[in-house]
Amino acid sequence: MTASWLGPIRQISYTTDDLDRLVEFWERQVGIGPWSVFRNITLSMNHEGRPISLPCHVALSMHGETLIELMQVEGSGPSPFHDTLHRPVIGLQRLAAFSYAIERDTQRALDRGMERFADGIDPTGQRYVYFRSAGAPGVILELLKVTPFFSDFIGRLRARVQAYAALESAREATGGVAAVTTPAPVTAPAPATAVVSTAAKGMSMLAAELTDYGDPGRFRIAEVAEPMPGPGEIRVSIAAAAVNPVDVKLRRGYLKQWMPLVFPARIGGDVAGTVDAVGAGVTEFRVGDRVMGMINPMANGAYAQKVVFAAASFAIVPDSLDLVAAAALPTGALTGTQLIERAIHPAARSKGLVSGAAGSVGRAAVFAALDAGAVVYAGVRGSAFAASSDLPVAGIVDLADQNALAAAGPFDFVADTVGGAVAENLFAYVKADGIVASIAVPPPNPPAGSTQRFVSLIVSFDRPRLEQFARELASKHRRMPIAHRLALAEVARAHELMENGSVGGKILLLP
Repeated sequence: MTASWLGPIRQISYTTDDLDRLVEFWERQVGIGPWSVFRNITLSMNHEGRPISLPCHVALSMHGETLIELMQVEGSGPSPFHDTLHRPVIGLQRLAAFSYAIERDTQRALDRGMERFADGIDPTGQRYVYFRSAGAPGVILELLKVTPFFSDFIGRLRARVQAYAALESAREATGGVAAVTTPAPVTAPAPATAVVSTAAKGMSMLAAELTDYGDPGRFRIAEVAEPMPGPGEIRVSIAAAAVNPVDVKLRRGYLKQWMPLVFPARIGGDVAGTVDAVGAGVTEFRVGDRVMGMINPMANGAYAQKVVFAAASFAIVPDSLDLVAAAALPTGALTGTQLIERAIHPAARSKGLVSGAAGSVGRAAVFAALDAGAVVYAGVRGSAFAASSDLPVAGIVDLADQNALAAAGPFDFVADTVGGAVAENLFAYVKADGIVASIAVPPPNPPAGSTQRFVSLIVSFDRPRLEQFARELASKHRRMPIAHRLALAEVARAHELMENGSVGGKILLLP
């Protein structure tokens, strides 16, 4: 008989209906941490011969040499995370071993009579295979391919766990008082006017298209076929589309490992306009409604005169808000509020820092943290002090000024909208048992000596919250600044302005 295909168990996975509660259990009652939490990610795999895609939240930590994975999976079955009645599995879900030769080990498993019933590749390139057997109902075993990215992540997490264990020992010795960790700070490192016609006979419109990854000169203005809404979709005559940082990253190709574009590509995720057609089954909107939406920025996006997308991704624009200005809200407003309300849950009177507070996401995070009763500091670049002066915060701190950060801290939490080395440096100014949450893609790497819980959040659409945010701009006398309103043909200039930074507000494209 062949050698065992399953190496030492190196990962234990649990599923739950409340990830925050389960993380708290492992921290408080078991003493295991710190945790790296990834909210609103999409798990895509082949399950029993068909592709499935499930939204989920995942938390990771280690106990000794064992990786502990906690998962809250949403959506319906069938899947490895649902029982035969399509109910979510709660509790121990699977055991995994790491594999350096996953094809060989998979074949050995099959030779032993195991059933391979699910497999996939995550966005980092790590492959995984799930096995089961009628001889042991309810037991799921997994092989995880070892990749350089995965090895690096495990190494960083192991170092964080060791620091956390030292913190717990110090806490016991001092009667439960947590010290402030101070890891070494990290030092932070032309208009498109030609029109190309690609439309077939019939109604057409103008759209800004990318011809390839690269600089803003890769944009062209093209005449394309006017889209028609399908079931569950609406068509919106666009008043304005916002240019977001993710658009620049998409254009540059920085995200192609996670979100590849198919060229010619039309990008843009934030849009506002008027409904001019509805598809079958749409009941929440009608022609003439003023709407704002957060759509897929990679697939027939908002840089156009009209856009078609799922009605479920739009919200009503209140009468108190200008329709063009509404395009500045969806992604920024929802990302900032969810960063506070879903990733951090700040306690009243807790002290927090919002990095990138001058931007739309940062402003929304400041508003949400203030509404939660937190004491909020705005972290900005020195050039953005003036743009942040209207924020009702406890103080404005230059993110490059280590002395100012130390004087304002230690913080109970950091809501990061910047990422990279700037975010990694901020762990030094957060209490040892605090929280650092970030919306950056790719996520920042927590420093090896850090013990704080780390949360990476990907925004999801929330119509009621977006409409509430829009109404409160007027009722609470808040503003989301707009720096530039440019014609669609000036899309290249819009991206140049975004890349230069410190624009002082949103950049909008008007068809």
